[in-house]
Amino acid sequence: MMRRNSKFFKWGVTAFVVLVAAVLFWLIFSNLKGVYELILEFLSIISALLYGCVFAYLMNPILEFAEKIYGRILKNWKCKDSTKHSVIRTAGVATTVLIFLGTVYAFFALIIPSIAGSISELIRPEKLQEYYDTVKNWVHDVFADSAVEKWVDSNFSEVLSIASGFLQNLNIFDILLGAASSVYTVFEVAFNMVIGVIAGVYILVYKQDLCSQAKKLTIALCREEKANRVFEIARRTNHIFSGFVIGKLIDAAFVGIVTYIALLIMDMPFAPLIATIVGVTNIIPFFGPFIGGVPSALLLLIDNPINAVYFGIFLLILQMIDGNIIENRILGEKLGISDFWVLVTILVAGGIFGFVGMLLGVPIFAVIYTVVSDAVNKRLRKKNLPTDTDLYGTLRSVADLPTPPPVTETVKNTLSYDRNRVEEDDCGGDD
Repeated sequence: MMRRNSKFFKWGVTAFVVLVAAVLFWLIFSNLKGVYELILEFLSIISALLYGCVFAYLMNPILEFAEKIYGRILKNWKCKDSTKHSVIRTAGVATTVLIFLGTVYAFFALIIPSIAGSISELIRPEKLQEYYDTVKNWVHDVFADSAVEKWVDSNFSEVLSIASGFLQNLNIFDILLGAASSVYTVFEVAFNMVIGVIAGVYILVYKQDLCSQAKKLTIALCREEKANRVFEIARRTNHIFSGFVIGKLIDAAFVGIVTYIALLIMDMPFAPLIATIVGVTNIIPFFGPFIGGVPSALLLLIDNPINAVYFGIFLLILQMIDGNIIENRILGEKLGISDFWVLVTILVAGGIFGFVGMLLGVPIFAVIYTVVSDAVNKRLRKKNLPTDTDLYGTLRSVADLPTPPPVTETVKNTLSYDRNRVEEDDCGGDD
């Protein structure tokens, strides 16, 4: 009988695994549309849980801050540690939920009506004549006695009459209500959001237990070195996502509020709508300011061209201050990837997953980039080659590379994983 540790047995297992992987690969790509629909169906089924994870992740920094405050307040309270911990956790979760729900309520009660009002004002039939006169006068001043001026005179009046007839029977609130395909869809999304908030609260309450169970399972399934590597990648992922995603949301809120206040001071129209567009698109790295600034400037252009110029100057100054000072303070450390890879990631992830891909693609790629970089550097060190990327720029052959100094025991200990960090709480501070 063939022994399980014989090389023939290992070859057979390897061949079987490769064959199964090839069959699965062929099945997936030969039925790519069906697999994609199956994934979407599965995500729809667990959407409430996904909402809960997102809400819990967004609320976790608030919870940590609240627990620190309550911990200082109850520092001298003489009772059992378990009782004090329970009180702090309960008060922290309650405070976090109230702040979160208050923010959501403020958004829907204050911002949404303002945006709807701005859109209603924007597309009022009476406004079209003003827009038409503004554009016509601007064209006459810039393209006087040209083919452009003649084309505008002969075609814009017809476009104006068609648009006016269409908008007279248009109601913005009917549009907002008709955006949902059916009452069932609206109810389903609302139900999943409510269940997601509840699930997020439970995740926050039991986050320490969930982290402990995940670590226990990882150590049971993996060797010590692999388990430590998993913990390290999990910490790195949490650090990148918490620093980037949450930081971006805070930065976007700041930019939106400043834009709204500045538009009110300059007495410009559509302030709530433009501030929301600028704030939301500012979440997107690299392209965000352009995606939000161009349509906002066009809205002001058709109302009053000089307002568009003032807005463009203001937005340019704001983005320079935000990009060079405020954003760095909020986001902290850089992602560790160049602007080129940020651009590529946004184009690829945005093209596949839309807005969510633009937002989450960059931190996901940053995690993958650092993991691959670590693996490459590890292999180079095994070959006794340098890991400094600059040394490879003018390389013509491997022999041109300098030989790094021998790694001493102290350096090995520095490069190796610090086992004491495995005992750290990776889910939000000490409890």
